[in-house]
Amino acid sequence: MDQAFLLLLAGGTSAAAVAVGARVLGLPARRLGSGVLRALEVIGLCVLFLGANLALGLGVILAVRGFTGYFVSVYLLDDIVLVALSALQAVVFECWRREGHS
Repeated sequence: MDQAFLLLLAGGTSAAAVAVGARVLGLPARRLGSGVLRALEVIGLCVLFLGANLALGLGVILAVRGFTGYFVSVYLLDDIVLVALSALQAVVFECWRREGHS
């Protein structure tokens, strides 16, 4: 039931955003598909950045453990902030990439 509520909530705000975009901002509805494809590109970048951040973080943790003898927990990487930072990295990278091709 919780997932259905969240799905309906996101669907409602998405429908409202489409209505505002088309009617208020004058965005062409036929370009919505290309916007979805761009969003999927950014989501893919988020996954790549998250994987890179996790791999680098694990490497650093294992290196600190191996070279210093200090115990550093891998659970440091188990934080939702890392997902948010990876998403931010992806958005900035995609904006930079789009600006570079303009």
